[in-house]
Amino acid sequence: MAESAVFHLLANFTPFLQQEANLLTGVREEIQYIRDEFDRMTAFLRVADAMEENNPELKVWVKQVREAAYDIGDVLELYMLRLGHRHGAGFRGFLRKVSCFLKTLKARHQIASEVQRMKSRVIDISKGHQRYHDRYGMSEQGSSSRSTGLNTACHDYRGDALLLDESELVGIDKPKSQLIRWLVHEDPRLKVFSVSGMGGLGKTTLVKKVFDDAVVKNHSQSHVWITVSESFKIDVLLKGIIKQLFEEIKQPVPQGMDNMDTNSLKGIINAFLQQKRYVLVFDDVWDIHAWQSFRHVFPSGNCGSRVVLTTRNADLASFASTEYHGDVYNLQPLTPEESWTLFCRKTFMENSCPSHLEGLSKAILNRCEGLPLAIVAISGLLSTKDKSSVDEWDKIYRSLGAELEGNDRLLSMNKILSLSYIDLPYYLKFCFL
Repeated sequence: MAESAVFHLLANFTPFLQQEANLLTGVREEIQYIRDEFDRMTAFLRVADAMEENNPELKVWVKQVREAAYDIGDVLELYMLRLGHRHGAGFRGFLRKVSCFLKTLKARHQIASEVQRMKSRVIDISKGHQRYHDRYGMSEQGSSSRSTGLNTACHDYRGDALLLDESELVGIDKPKSQLIRWLVHEDPRLKVFSVSGMGGLGKTTLVKKVFDDAVVKNHSQSHVWITVSESFKIDVLLKGIIKQLFEEIKQPVPQGMDNMDTNSLKGIINAFLQQKRYVLVFDDVWDIHAWQSFRHVFPSGNCGSRVVLTTRNADLASFASTEYHGDVYNLQPLTPEESWTLFCRKTFMENSCPSHLEGLSKAILNRCEGLPLAIVAISGLLSTKDKSSVDEWDKIYRSLGAELEGNDRLLSMNKILSLSYIDLPYYLKFCFL
């Protein structure tokens, strides 16, 4: 977010430096210095912006940059308001320009003083930037791994999604049937299918139900489910695949596996899967680089094998599925009818919504926009509230934004949905803000 504020500020520097009115001696150079320093900060903030959630010290530094950007923006606007006059051409224009300069001399001194103060502040922040750059070893070209935004104290509900009973789910029948048809279709080529969509749509839940379906289980000889996540380690991922493959046939893993290098681990998996029809699921794959680190592990063969990815990244979904003759299932939010069914099931425990709460319930439900995670989280909160008190429900509706930050039941949902924002390219974050 700080990077977005600086990006907006930099856009205002150019017209400021091109104003016709004369600046006091040295002020123009100092404004240019501030601009150049903020240019350098912007490059660094593209990395820091994704890391600040899990680093309290860095978060303080980023906050200072944001506030400095806003303050400097105020100084620029003050200059353009007081001094940004047009004087015309010729001798009369020259006289008006001289007259204006004398009348605004005091304002120019004030602005020059503000610019000096801003320059000192930027220098201090810049020194802080250098300290953090050295301390955390972050490159301005990018980071080796970005923060997921989920700190260790926040429960990760992806694991819970694997345990849900199908009778608890709503709107799953159509996508489940489509995915099963894709997986058991009698095409001998290796195919990769991707389930794509934003966080909270239920991608993991859907694919787990497909993975566990008897039709899919009986169609293939080997089955592996691997949660990748953003900060995965390739050796850990490969060892997890090997353990599942050998457990399925009730055989011990190869001796010395823990000490093997990456290529040896890949070789074991590739050899095991040769001439087998298998289904591998890679849940929560974040980007193309992650996919490329393990996509050559599985043999292509002509046994009708299938690989399934779940991802928030539409580009990755298209890339992986196109490369391996597959398809992309873009998971959509629940329909209004499905949303209402899920809401009532979770809020009123299978009972119908009381008539005096129906209007407020639908207003709250509209805020969820068909996102199952949001509906379940808010329903869990409402299920504990007095069903006879319209005032209590109205208070929740009016303060829903604050509830996201302060209510333990909704905090995890807020964290999970924030991942979608955090993972945006830097130039899109400003659009959303």
